[in-house]
Amino acid sequence: GEGNNHPTVKPLDLMAYLCKLVSQPGQKGTLLDPFAGSGTTLVVGTKWFERCVGIELEEASCAIAANRLKQEVLW
Repeated sequence: GEGNNHPTVKPLDLMAYLCKLVSQPGQKGTLLDPFAGSGTTLVVGTKWFERCVGIELEEASCAIAANRLKQEVLW
């Protein structure tokens, strides 16, 4: 998306597929992304998980992720 210059951006469809693979049907649990980067997993994870927690060391990446999450319509 706009302003997302993170070096390893993942496609939303790929991360949605992976989130769906690791989620349990009928149980919404918590998604933990210890290397959140630009927040792609967090953006798509909200569809399958009750809570999404992202951890990121780089302040610039945190800003990108926070901006993306603000712009999304969360389920």
